[in-house]
Amino acid sequence: MTKKTRIAALLLAAAVLTVMLCSAFYLALGAGHDCIGDGCAICCQIAVCRNVLKKLSLSVCAAAFAVAFTYTLCRDVSACTDYAQSYTLVSLKVKLSD
Repeated sequence: MTKKTRIAALLLAAAVLTVMLCSAFYLALGAGHDCIGDGCAICCQIAVCRNVLKKLSLSVCAAAFAVAFTYTLCRDVSACTDYAQSYTLVSLKVKLSD
């Protein structure tokens, strides 16, 4: 990974975390508002925040599962390659002269 890619990934993760936290705080603050009925702006915003949290949490869970699966797979494959001996002519110290 290049430095620019790491910075971009870090900024994207920070943005997702900020959106999730702000949505959760808005839901907590707006839960006890005085609703005026249909067309309530706060209720509309709460619905949007709930939708954002639902979609982002699914995305974050999917990404975490993918990372965990990849890590486990790579760890298991590297453990298997430690047991597999690769015999080459150099490792067997075969003299290659005519």
